[in-house]
Amino acid sequence: MEYNPMISRAHKIKLDPSKTQSVMLAKTAGTARYVYNWGLAKWKELYDTDKTCDQYLLARQWTQDRPDWAKETNRCSQTKALMNLGGAFKAFFQGKRRYPVFHSKGCNDGFYVSNDKARLYGKKVRLPNIGRIRLRETLRYQDAEIQAYVVSREADGWYVSISCLLPDAEPVESTSTVGVDVGCTNWAVASDGTTCDVPQNLKSYERELKRRQRLLSRKVKGSRNRNKARSKVARAYQKIRRVKLDAMHKFTANITKNHGVVCCETLDVKAMQSGDNKYVRKGVQNSSMAEILRQLEYKARACIRVDKCFPSTLLCSTCGNQKADMLLSERTYHCDFCRNTSDRDVNAALNICKEGLRIYTEGHSESACGDAR
Repeated sequence: MEYNPMISRAHKIKLDPSKTQSVMLAKTAGTARYVYNWGLAKWKELYDTDKTCDQYLLARQWTQDRPDWAKETNRCSQTKALMNLGGAFKAFFQGKRRYPVFHSKGCNDGFYVSNDKARLYGKKVRLPNIGRIRLRETLRYQDAEIQAYVVSREADGWYVSISCLLPDAEPVESTSTVGVDVGCTNWAVASDGTTCDVPQNLKSYERELKRRQRLLSRKVKGSRNRNKARSKVARAYQKIRRVKLDAMHKFTANITKNHGVVCCETLDVKAMQSGDNKYVRKGVQNSSMAEILRQLEYKARACIRVDKCFPSTLLCSTCGNQKADMLLSERTYHCDFCRNTSDRDVNAALNICKEGLRIYTEGHSESACGDAR
């Protein structure tokens, strides 16, 4: 694997704006949303007539057609919204995403600011047309080169994500291999015994969310009490999301720091979430399987994906004997051939590790033969 001396990191910091600045932040985010929806409608119109359209054509047309109120906010955030629309259509044409849809107010509000339009002053950040806004903390990477700023609104306020480029210390070469099996009882189990357990306080936060949702359903639509209840529901969702991400990041960071090659399975999570058993669907949704696999793929020095048809659960990690079937309720693997008994998830992780190591070794041997020729 080729070593890259520079790495990209982002630090998300909460903003502490004044009332005037909060209005300008909302206006900038609303303008970016309006530009995205305008571009999507215009794209459909042009594509139906000329069969050709791209984000650069839309950017030139937006310069001519944009209303006067749009000039109150920064232009680069409006252009970036059209660039994002072009990326969404590119992913759609490649079959990776669904057809782009119009953005709604209050859902994922935010905007982009390039590094030449904003500047950092210790615990303050200056955004164009908004001014200097206080930060709750200083930037974690002091000597890094700032690439961009992304401002977003979450349940309890506004946040800025500062993307930085900084030099990376050359990693220590490690030849150790580990297999990771994701599941519902334990979110992830590694072949070395490391587990990503469900956070203990998650159930209490889910009960709190359920209670907040029940109170929200009883409020009168359009009232102030309903808006207050809606913000409390959003904060409950935010708390659950942060607890999950904290557990997943700690597990994936521990795995990738101690092992050079990470082997994991290829799963169709969407198909698993559409099953007949509602408890299985709930478990798959709460386990965040796709997020754990995504983090392992970008954190690991080498990530090997095992084919989704590989029977990691049915194979015996000691002798290789394969069972015909195994129920979800069976949490212990019993081999009828060698009498091996082990935890179901640990056994699957060991099989994934062996299969991934085989794929990794064959790939390196083929590349070495190709270089020799």
